[in-house]
Amino acid sequence: MDDPQDPATDPQAMPASDRAVRRWLAAAGKNVAAGGAFLGRHARDLYLSVDPDVRRHLAQVPLLTVTLLSAREDPVAPGVPDGHPPLVFVHGLGGSRGDFVPMSWYLWIAGRKRTYRIRFAPGQSLDDMAKALARFIRRVRKVTGQSQVDLVAHSLGGVVARVAVTEHRLGTAVRTLVTLGSPHQGTWSARFASTTKTRDLRPDSPGVLALNAKPWPRHLRVVNVWSRNDLVILPHESALTDGAQAIDASPFTHYSYLLDPAGWELVRKVLEEP
Repeated sequence: MDDPQDPATDPQAMPASDRAVRRWLAAAGKNVAAGGAFLGRHARDLYLSVDPDVRRHLAQVPLLTVTLLSAREDPVAPGVPDGHPPLVFVHGLGGSRGDFVPMSWYLWIAGRKRTYRIRFAPGQSLDDMAKALARFIRRVRKVTGQSQVDLVAHSLGGVVARVAVTEHRLGTAVRTLVTLGSPHQGTWSARFASTTKTRDLRPDSPGVLALNAKPWPRHLRVVNVWSRNDLVILPHESALTDGAQAIDASPFTHYSYLLDPAGWELVRKVLEEP
């Protein structure tokens, strides 16, 4: 039983300064508990007040960090002939060649045994990236002995691929180009940054206007995959181009193309079409 004369248990026996500290701690504890209860009551409301597409985009961003584990460049090897053109993946702004690891594994199981993922050097301009892609495609063709490749490009990668095939004489070297959420007509989300590449991606930029004044090469099959829920490509129809097949992948986010198995299967079906 506590001794009522024990200063540790009898508040009246404590020095005045200790009693003040004890009262302050008790009040602070009550305030923390009240604050926690308030946040608990309103956290759900705050979460639900955010647009669902924003929540979906933010939830997928951490998953993309896993792809950085395979960001290093691998040598271009001949691979095993599989009855298909070699498949080249082109990543987007802020991404890496590892972005396409899940999709390449899926397509490998489906029979595409020769897949290649380019790695762009940091700080390259849009045209430098297009030139690097053109060199990479020529190297893949030479090593594999194939006259044509298929291209699958995400986001900025689609614009890079477009510049490569229209301005660097690759029209006959590419059989099919699939662009996934690519800002062909520019995107207003590029206004949130002010780098050379993002300024070039604004809808009213000279680069975007000049690029869209050029037709696709005649014998190139182009498929633009887009989504009405993509918050990076604004307006959403900016992912479409004249002369290309359009596939609406709604409700994909900007990252679902890379992370959602339904996106991988969509790409497989597109590539299998005659």
